[in-house]
Amino acid sequence: MTTRATSLVIALLGLAAANGFAAVDPTEVTLRFLEQRVKSDPMDSVAQNRLSWACILEMRQSGDLSYLERASQAARASLEAVPAAQNTGGLVALAMAQFESHNFRDALALGRKAMAIDPGNEGALATIGDAELELGDYQEADETYGKLKEHGEAPSVIARLARLTEVRGDNQKAIALLQDAVAGQNTEWYHIRLGEIFFRTGQFENAEREYAEAQKLAPEHFLVIEHFAELRAAQGKYPEAILLYEQVISKVPRPDYYQALGDVYIYMGKPNEAKPWYDKALAGYLKSVEQGNSHFLHHLAGFYSDSAENPVEAVRWARKDLEVRHSVYAHDALAWAYYKNGDFTGATNEITQALAMGTRDAHLLFHASMIFSRAGQLDRGGEFLKQALEVNPRYNTFHLHR
Repeated sequence: MTTRATSLVIALLGLAAANGFAAVDPTEVTLRFLEQRVKSDPMDSVAQNRLSWACILEMRQSGDLSYLERASQAARASLEAVPAAQNTGGLVALAMAQFESHNFRDALALGRKAMAIDPGNEGALATIGDAELELGDYQEADETYGKLKEHGEAPSVIARLARLTEVRGDNQKAIALLQDAVAGQNTEWYHIRLGEIFFRTGQFENAEREYAEAQKLAPEHFLVIEHFAELRAAQGKYPEAILLYEQVISKVPRPDYYQALGDVYIYMGKPNEAKPWYDKALAGYLKSVEQGNSHFLHHLAGFYSDSAENPVEAVRWARKDLEVRHSVYAHDALAWAYYKNGDFTGATNEITQALAMGTRDAHLLFHASMIFSRAGQLDRGGEFLKQALEVNPRYNTFHLHR
């Protein structure tokens, strides 16, 4: 999963069906079959498109980000075989691969190109809205999702509206929307997203219930396990959290999960045990960046702000994250990095932009309270701390840097 960006549930199966890829089954057998098909006939654009989508779906199921490069390769091969004017499926597949790779501007441009060719393409429209949301173009995303809703109120559309509603500060409405999505399509994805909002608003019992529902549907899914790990750590059940994170890491050895395990040890007061996990996390983050990926820019900013404090590096990576997107969370990350670096004017400017949508996120509000207080606006800082507590009375417990 990628940052809060990837807390956004993209109903890929729905998009696949909308683009003629309903037969995609993201299993190793299907992937091998499609790989053999395109190897024997590289000009088979339909098979290339199916392979691209299958890779994206497998990435979602496995957490293995390496599938994204293969997805992009297949989509590009499809477009080389059949030009975009006759191959909107290839355009949408490439747009989705770019979106999942956090190349949001490229995804937006490709989605718009597909829409210009095929104005009724729901997959292109959904990708455009998702990219606009990640880029911080919230009004545009609202309008795009409104157009998507005209095609029908599918669970995937409702989930998108829930995410936008959450950014706009109405957590209860977002919960209600996600409950509607679950009623329409009972999959682990929607239960996890619903559990996330309950967790972020301090409703641990409700989060537990939703994660348990997700576990019934997908007992071994890495996202189910890591969300339970986060919850157990927040409940102070550290040994169980450690075991769960170790289980996740055995399935998906990603740097954000290394950092999470290190953070658990810090909460336990064991910095020596945290250090090797932080070292592995940093090595993984930097390797990803060196390979030209944008997935972990946000994580690097948070890592250097909170886990292995280095304010100069925190500012550096937060600025790079803001180049990729202009979401409220990107502005929040830079504001917090500035705060840690002693630049309270810069921090105030950035947190003001982070608060512009009225987002009711306890961690964002806590950052605002600290920043305004340190900038000499004590009353304002106190008000934001009060709001943070209202949103989530448990905001200062363990949480994963997403």
